[in-house]
Amino acid sequence: MADVFAALAEHNIRIRSTSVGNHKTTCPACSSTRRKKNDQCLSVTVKPDDSVVWHCHHCSFSGGAGGSEYRPVRERRVYRKPAREASPQRPDSLRAWFEKRGISRAVVDRFGIYKTRQWFPQTDKEEDCIAFPYEWDGELRNVKYRTANKLFRQEKDPEPVFFNADSIGAGEDLIICEGEIDVMALIEAGFHHVVSLPNGAPSGPETSEKRYEPFGTHWELLLQVKRFLIATDMDGPGEALANEIARRVGKDRSFRVRLPAESKDANECLLNHGKQMLVDCVNAAEPWPIDGLHDIESFANDVLDIYHGRGPQPLTTGFKEFDKAFRYIPGQFIAVTGIPNHGKSRFIDQVAVQTARLRDERWGFFSPETGESNHIVDLSEIWVGQPFYDGPTVRMTEDELVTAMAWLNERIFLLGAVDHTPSIDWLLERARAAVIRYGVTNIVIDPYNEIEASRPDKLTETEFISQLISKCKQFGKRHGCTIWMIIHPTKLKAHGEGKEPIPGLYDLAGSAHWRNKADAGLVVYRDYEEQVTFVISKKIRRQPICGRPGSVTFQFVGADRRFEEMPASFKNLGSE
Repeated sequence: MADVFAALAEHNIRIRSTSVGNHKTTCPACSSTRRKKNDQCLSVTVKPDDSVVWHCHHCSFSGGAGGSEYRPVRERRVYRKPAREASPQRPDSLRAWFEKRGISRAVVDRFGIYKTRQWFPQTDKEEDCIAFPYEWDGELRNVKYRTANKLFRQEKDPEPVFFNADSIGAGEDLIICEGEIDVMALIEAGFHHVVSLPNGAPSGPETSEKRYEPFGTHWELLLQVKRFLIATDMDGPGEALANEIARRVGKDRSFRVRLPAESKDANECLLNHGKQMLVDCVNAAEPWPIDGLHDIESFANDVLDIYHGRGPQPLTTGFKEFDKAFRYIPGQFIAVTGIPNHGKSRFIDQVAVQTARLRDERWGFFSPETGESNHIVDLSEIWVGQPFYDGPTVRMTEDELVTAMAWLNERIFLLGAVDHTPSIDWLLERARAAVIRYGVTNIVIDPYNEIEASRPDKLTETEFISQLISKCKQFGKRHGCTIWMIIHPTKLKAHGEGKEPIPGLYDLAGSAHWRNKADAGLVVYRDYEEQVTFVISKKIRRQPICGRPGSVTFQFVGADRRFEEMPASFKNLGSE
């Protein structure tokens, strides 16, 4: 039953045993956001054929895996549009409640707020509550309900949209805050383009993409926004939400709204200090620290976070022995090279699948040499652990292929142009859309020479490469996104009748900038006589936390189509 544990773990589902029958556990999609975080709302059924299905009775998160008959497909969500309230009630008590919070009757009416009664799972009964309609493009998409003592619930299966989504304007600044009342407070202060997420800020580590789904709904509009003024709460969860918003939309377009110390959010600022103070705070929003001149104090909290292990931490590729030679920090630029057919692309593919399994990382690939269909074949082989084609080892079944593609479809996204050679600017613009829409954290460009063909005549290749790397590094810092650039080496001369030489980072086509400007440099080299592959970290900028230069020996196992590292095979660079 180990496969059942593994299948569930890929969806962040944990059960105590895999005995056939029904099980109850917490839901990875909604439990972390609920008041009753330990409520076992997820039903898991293990079947005799080792297949497993699950369904959450709170948020309807469902799926399945395993078994010879199970054929999963990508979830095709059907959104329910709630019916409009025929006669919305706005009694004086409702208006008085908002007036105590500095919100006028005109703003309450503008947003269509009303009083109602709804059933709340937290108390298991109907409660008096306030209804916040979520309108977008002339249609009601969702309604969020709040009781006086801050219990929350929404309509079932709503379309994930921002509150006040119609205010998003092309070429305009957009304020993003944490709740509906903060949106109303900022409207009261005279701002026009203000939205909030329906699920607020995270109370702990994220376990799903659910909170950020409105970014996918509105991604085309968000690409046209001039600046993002992030006005989330001034507390730990608010800061975590602000950082993730900035990563997605780009730190170059992000500004942090800081409120007075005694005001946690925009509504408290309005109440405690009045409209003008709220206006002044928004107008004084600080650029996200990426470029320009800053004092030490600007980064003091970041340094303390690193000291206490709260900042960006080095991430494993999923190979324990290889951790000694290489780990990466989000936002780095990594150069990868190797002689053609030595396995550099396959190795990065396996890293992508392993990190997606380990941490649910999401990857964007530009790989025109391989081709989209062939690339999906390679990724499916790694995920299933069996060949795609007939051979000495039995090929994967069609069910296994469909299962693999359904899993990959949620985590791997393909970038490419059909009718032209893309420039690096074109690719990074698509990568930005992938970050906003899907939360992608890694971009692979495989290989560089497919972009080099777009080099302007007026630039030498050395100048072009320098600018290209700078653009990639700026993108990585703005979005907390690691860039993996695969570069072919120049033609190398074999020493006598010996083996092909191992390329170095100064042997890469075009420029020494690959070696000088990269945060890390990897070489994949296959020794055909010994039937092993060496993966060598030639450069590590952040030693020792990201490893140290050295090599690790791998075997490519044809039966499961994966690289397998050999234990205790790490050797320092320069040793025999």
